[in-house]
Amino acid sequence: MSHLTYHRHRRLRHPIAVPASSALPRALQVIAWSRTVRWIGWGFGESLIPIFIFSFSRTYAEAGLIRSVFEIVLLICLPIAGVLADRIPARTLVLAGLVVYPLVGVGYLLAGVTGFALFLVLARIANAVGWSLESTGVDTYYRRMAPHRSMSSSFGFIDTLAGSGWVVAALIGMLLVPFVPIHYLLFLVAPTSILAYIIAAWAPHDPPRSGTQPPGTNSVMQSYRLMLTEWRMWGGNLRLLGALSFFVGIIEALIWFFIPIDAYVEGAKLSLVILLTVVASIPPMFGYAVGKIADRRNPYTLIAAGLVGTAALLILIAIFPHHIFFKLVASFSLGVLLELFAVIEKGLVTTLGPSATYGRRGGAFASIGDLGDIAAPLILGVTLDTIGFPGIASIVAVIALIMSGGFALMKSRKPVPLPV
Repeated sequence: MSHLTYHRHRRLRHPIAVPASSALPRALQVIAWSRTVRWIGWGFGESLIPIFIFSFSRTYAEAGLIRSVFEIVLLICLPIAGVLADRIPARTLVLAGLVVYPLVGVGYLLAGVTGFALFLVLARIANAVGWSLESTGVDTYYRRMAPHRSMSSSFGFIDTLAGSGWVVAALIGMLLVPFVPIHYLLFLVAPTSILAYIIAAWAPHDPPRSGTQPPGTNSVMQSYRLMLTEWRMWGGNLRLLGALSFFVGIIEALIWFFIPIDAYVEGAKLSLVILLTVVASIPPMFGYAVGKIADRRNPYTLIAAGLVGTAALLILIAIFPHHIFFKLVASFSLGVLLELFAVIEKGLVTTLGPSATYGRRGGAFASIGDLGDIAAPLILGVTLDTIGFPGIASIVAVIALIMSGGFALMKSRKPVPLPV
């Protein structure tokens, strides 16, 4: 996946301050354009993946299970990709991921043509493998090749360029979907990935840096052990923040997966389903402004207020479950609040512990988010089949209010950083 998964794993990892492309080294521009071409291929049909998955399912629970295949495989592959990134050129990882991606488009095409769900599952598996390699490779390549004085703006350039390409392609997809089947739109991932590979092949090599990790710390099993150790060391503030990270996975599953499906079931046209996703994709473009606000306020107060706003929006959906206008408003507004939570989480992860373990701590939070991404579709799917969309929206709203109370209490306490 590209854009819809990117918001979980890379949401405002770097503030978006975009330099002129001429100010970037050629190597970074090549990789940026490679990703942009690939994301354009995704943009045509990615917004309709929830509908495509639902067409192979008899219940919301089955749709959630198929969706979770991607997250389960991703959770397994990301540590392996991280170990490889420390040992081989990042350019090699990018190219390896782009070799896998055409299989994703072919899998979606075969699933649509034959009606066999097995091809859909295989497409999701290939998607997770390709994304773990390509995304880890791009991140590592930029860290090795970008000037330190413009690291954030370099990441901002690729984020904005690729994201803009995705949005433009999605808007074109809105015009094409009345005439072109979904699986043909998704097949466009294959040719654009091949073109992206050709572009990335022109990127200069980046030698891996050796000697920076203690022996054994770059093994896959060691990375899992360190993650579990990190979780056990957390105090109440980090555990509450971890609960928020898990809860965000539930909200994301609602706005990116189940709200589009529910809108389609209620009679919305496919073009409107795409619009729902495009609207939810806009808030991250304001991440820099949201971050400036977060820097000036108490983070716990902002999170508590954001959770109250989340509850209010979910109650609005529960009261007006059949109105597409309220779904559009809720998708955009929840996207803004998720961006706020992400910005604050990154800052607190930095301050609530020593700098020597920032990577381990950040990885532990990312893993919690992945677990939320895995569990949310299954939990929400079963619940939706039982009590319907208004019921699940009300339950999640109550959970948001309870968590809001926890963060409101936390603001009066002085956070205790972890020991070195």
